[in-house]
Amino acid sequence: MNYQEFLEYIKENLAEIMGAYSYNSKEEKKESYKVELHKVIKNNGIVLDGITIRGKEDKVTPNIYLNSYFESYQMGKPLTVIMEEIIYQYQNAKEERDFKVEDITNFLNVKDQIVLRLVNYERNKELLKNCPYKKYLDLAVTFRYIASKNRIGIASSLISNTEFTEWNVALEDLYQIALFNTMREFPWQMDSLARVISDCLKQKEPDILSKELLADMTEFEDKENKVNMYVLTNDTGINGATCILYDNVLRHFAKVQDSNIFILPSSIHEVMLVPENTETEPEFLSNLVAEANNSAVGLIDLLSDHIYYYDREKDKVNIYGKSS
Repeated sequence: MNYQEFLEYIKENLAEIMGAYSYNSKEEKKESYKVELHKVIKNNGIVLDGITIRGKEDKVTPNIYLNSYFESYQMGKPLTVIMEEIIYQYQNAKEERDFKVEDITNFLNVKDQIVLRLVNYERNKELLKNCPYKKYLDLAVTFRYIASKNRIGIASSLISNTEFTEWNVALEDLYQIALFNTMREFPWQMDSLARVISDCLKQKEPDILSKELLADMTEFEDKENKVNMYVLTNDTGINGATCILYDNVLRHFAKVQDSNIFILPSSIHEVMLVPENTETEPEFLSNLVAEANNSAVGLIDLLSDHIYYYDREKDKVNIYGKSS
């Protein structure tokens, strides 16, 4: 079956199966489930096909994206297994929801759960028409409501113009509140690129690393002065590029390094920091970002094709090559 037929098959069969699930308990009356397909606009204008399963007691329900499931189907995964995985994903998310749904139109109810997210401005122009945002260089700072944060992930929703209008809060005030919340909920972390790569290899492939390779990796970690790149992200590694907005992070790093800083937007999840010295080649760094965006970084995670420059005397970030 083609992609559209796949979507309709999942929708129709989920509705039938979930109806049967209502009879799991003798004390449980038949529960009606509403199964719906819808398009969801994600970062950089990417449109995914989501499905929601909503029981009559569900106040919120997760979007379950079907694009990757169709890829699994094309690779031979049975439809029965795919259906089981979708139902498990719904039930698991339902069990993990340990939060109460607040009235999001009441600012006092939700102000402590509003956080920031950095996205590319040009690639998200359509999305930005419907939500409050603050322009930052070639990026846009958007606002999201964190409904839950637990071991299976983060559930959040984009703040729309509807909520923002109801709140009657100045944009700059909203920004400062959200910045404080983001720094509290998602503290920044930084390490050398050498150590990040080494730790990643050790965690993912610990059994195949020889003593010689481990020794080489340890030596690589110790060469931070030669491999002078640092990864800045948050404690979850999700949407960590926002950390460049945090108070004093760039200022403190520049002071420790005693230099101005190049910022490479490797993705929405992290940035690379490169202290400026006589051997720094900005053109090479720009090409590095461009090549990564064209090959390694998926479009949904892309942040920018430009590199940035932090001037420690001015305490300001600019797009490299553009005057402030």
